[in-house]
Amino acid sequence: MPTECRAPHSGQPATFAPMVPRRLALLLSLLVVFSSCATEPPPHAMGSAAQDYFPLQDGARWVYELRTGFFTRTRLEVTGRGERAVRDSEEGIFVMEEQLSERVYGLEPTGLVGYQVAGGYVMRIAAVEPLPDGRIHVFGGDGMSFLPVDPRPGQTWSDQTEVFRHSGNKGLSWTAEVETVGRLRVPAGSFDDVILVRSAQWDREWNETQPLNTYEDYYARGVGLIRSVSTNHAQSFWSPSSVEQVLLSVSFADVVPAAARE
Repeated sequence: MPTECRAPHSGQPATFAPMVPRRLALLLSLLVVFSSCATEPPPHAMGSAAQDYFPLQDGARWVYELRTGFFTRTRLEVTGRGERAVRDSEEGIFVMEEQLSERVYGLEPTGLVGYQVAGGYVMRIAAVEPLPDGRIHVFGGDGMSFLPVDPRPGQTWSDQTEVFRHSGNKGLSWTAEVETVGRLRVPAGSFDDVILVRSAQWDREWNETQPLNTYEDYYARGVGLIRSVSTNHAQSFWSPSSVEQVLLSVSFADVVPAAARE
């Protein structure tokens, strides 16, 4: 109800509509807008890749933040470059380009990583390089099986890797297990159908009873890796080496990114 008062110098009543309800209505409308933006689902892969926990799609792009300390932040962009032929092989390899905003632990800012699917697992092949004719030269080992194609809770596996072929060393061994997470929120948004792969990298020449590195990798179906925490156990108790990687944004070539739809 309007509030009655006397207008100055006139003796006539003046009416003023209270402002609180109008401000409240404006606030509520803004909350509705922000809520609709916040709950907008992040992009997912389309087609058959929508069921994959590590979609291999040409043109897909993931942007991560690497946290290597309390105040150290590095940007990592990963872009799918498609299937390529491999020199001296009838098998192809899917190539992803990884670009860092700055050097981290001596790594080059830009590099290529290869992926193949074989024996029911997705394999990562780190030692690859492009050739002038467009093919890929694989100068490393056969790769490491880091994720089952159809992961199931409680599933375990192990693998043996050799970074460089014919290097003469024993290589590194891996053990891994799948756990169910459900929903997980990262800077890129909230993701459902998330699994956790806990893995350990062993160097028996360094320590027979303790892994050299341990990893906690979170994968969302139809999206890929959304969070990772790696720890190096060769460091001293007072200076453990841990790196966290979180997803900032994701886009697929056949899906309009969320930022472009706003």
